[in-house]
Amino acid sequence: MNLLKLVLKQMKMTFFHVPTPAGFDIDRGLTRNLTGAMLKKEAYIALGEMGSHYLNDPLLDFTNNHYIVSIRWYVPCSVKYERWSSIFRIFSVELWLVLIMSIVIAATSTTLVGRYNCTSEWQGYKTLISSLTKVWAVILGVAVSKMPRTPSLRSLFLAWVCFSLVFSTVFQAILTKFLIDSGYKTPIQNMDELFASGMKLYYLSRYNFTFENGDETEVSHVQRNLANCPSYEVCLDWAKYHKNVSILFDDLDFEIHCAEIDMLGENSEPLMCRLEDGVIYNEGLRMAMLHGDPLMPRVTEIIDRVVEAGLYNFWISQEMHKIKVDYRKISLVLPFDGYHGFNLKHVQPAFYLLLKGWCLSAICFMVEVLYNRVLSKRN
Repeated sequence: MNLLKLVLKQMKMTFFHVPTPAGFDIDRGLTRNLTGAMLKKEAYIALGEMGSHYLNDPLLDFTNNHYIVSIRWYVPCSVKYERWSSIFRIFSVELWLVLIMSIVIAATSTTLVGRYNCTSEWQGYKTLISSLTKVWAVILGVAVSKMPRTPSLRSLFLAWVCFSLVFSTVFQAILTKFLIDSGYKTPIQNMDELFASGMKLYYLSRYNFTFENGDETEVSHVQRNLANCPSYEVCLDWAKYHKNVSILFDDLDFEIHCAEIDMLGENSEPLMCRLEDGVIYNEGLRMAMLHGDPLMPRVTEIIDRVVEAGLYNFWISQEMHKIKVDYRKISLVLPFDGYHGFNLKHVQPAFYLLLKGWCLSAICFMVEVLYNRVLSKRN
C-alpha cells in the first residue's frame, strides 16, 4: 500500500480503494472478475501477494518485481546439549581411550617396578589392584596411603603426578566452560543432510505446483517423507518444540513470524533456521494492470526507482520493528565478552554425578559387608 500510494502521488492521482471482486482468486486462475472490472474502468491497478508464477492471464500485464521472496526449507535450529553430557564431551573418544590406556600402563609399570626391581618397596605397590588404586587416586587429586620408597618408583610416580596435574587442570577448565554453556548440537546444514536424516517434511497446499513439475529425485524424497499433520499449526509446533519436522516457508512470512512471538524461544533465539541451498523457487512480487494500459510504463518506472533507492526494503524493516515493539520482542543483547553468573544450576551435573558415586559406594560397601558375613558363617 505504501508503494502504491507513492506511485499515485508521483503521478498526481487520487487513491480510491475498490473491494476485491467476488470469486477472484489469482493463484487458481480465476481472474475474470478482475479483468472485467478493469475493462469497465472500475479498477486500474491490482496489488497483493502476486508472484511471478501467476502470470497466466493474457489480459493482464504485470509491473517489474518490487520484492523477491525465496521459498525455501526451514529446519529446526540446533539445540543445546544436556549439561550432564558435558563430562563426556570434554575429550574425544580417542582421547578417552588414550587416558584409559595411560592408566593401565602406569599401573602395570608401577607394579612391575615395585615387584621386581625394588625389594624394599611397600607391599601396596607390588600388586596390580593396589597400584591401580593409587594411580587412580593421583589422577583424582586424592592423597595415597603411602608414598613409594625407592628412587626408581618415585621417579615413575612423579611423572604420573605431573601428567595427572596437567590432565586435571585441562579437564576442570573445559568442564567449567561446558557447565556454563553446554554448546549446541550440529544442526542440519544442507538438503543432502535433510534428506539423509529422514526428517518429516511439510508444506502448505498452495505450494503443490512446485512439486508437480520439479526434479523427480527431490520430489520423491519429499513425497516419501511427507508429514501427516492434522493442521499447519500442529505441524509448526512439532517443528519448533519436538524438532522432528521441516517446513517450507517463504522468507518474508518467516521474518514476520520471528518478529512476532511464534519463532523465538525463551531467550529470543530462533527455533527454525533456513537452509541456504533449500530454495525451491524465487517469487517476485508485482502489481497487475490491464494489458496495453498506457500508464504501465510510468508505473513501472516509479516502482523501479523506489526499489533501487532501497525504500521498499526500508518500509519492510520499519514494519518488522513495529511488530517487534507491539509484541514486546525487543531485547537487550549481552556482549560475548561479558561475565556470566555461575550458580548452582550450572553445576547440577556435578552434584548428580557425586550422588551417583555415593550411591555406588554405598552399594559396594553393603555388598562387601554381606559377603564377609556370608563368608564368616561358612567358616
